[in-house]
Parts: sequence; C-alpha cells; structure tokens
Amino acid sequence: MTALPTVVDQDAWQAELDQLRIREKAATRELDAVAAQRRRMPAVRLPEYTLKAEDGSDVSLAEVFEGHSQLITYHHMWTPGNT
Repeated sequence: MTALPTVVDQDAWQAELDQLRIREKAATRELDAVAAQRRRMPAVRLPEYTLKAEDGSDVSLAEVFEGHSQLITYHHMWTPGNT
C-alpha cells in the first residue's frame, strides 16, 4: 500500500509548493548549464572513411555528400566487452 500524503490547509500547501519550485528552478538551471557545457565541447576530427560505390570503386565519405555545405556524422566507438 502506498502511504497517503497528509491533508493540510491551503497556506501550508502553498508553502510546500513554493519550496518545491525553488528546488525545481535550481535543477532546471543546473540542467541548462550542463547542456551549455555539452554544446561547448570540442570537436574531434574523424579519419578519412573510404566506401565502396555501386560500381565497386572507392569513394570518400566527403565525395558521397559532395555539394553539401555540412555533413554531420555520428561516430560510435566500441571497445572489447562494451559492444
């Protein structure tokens, strides 16, 4: 069985809510700071990837996306035991 909350008057409830909102705002500020730090993380230059074209020739990843000003790739790293 789940314990039921205590029943209080409106003023006591509002005081609890005000305290909770202080914690919620602090948590939101911290999450915003973490997200900002993540956006400032340095970039890593990826190696040159070589792919096989339909005709069997080698093409670079940049050639596959030729003409586009930006290319975003997701680089997944696996290590032994962490696949």
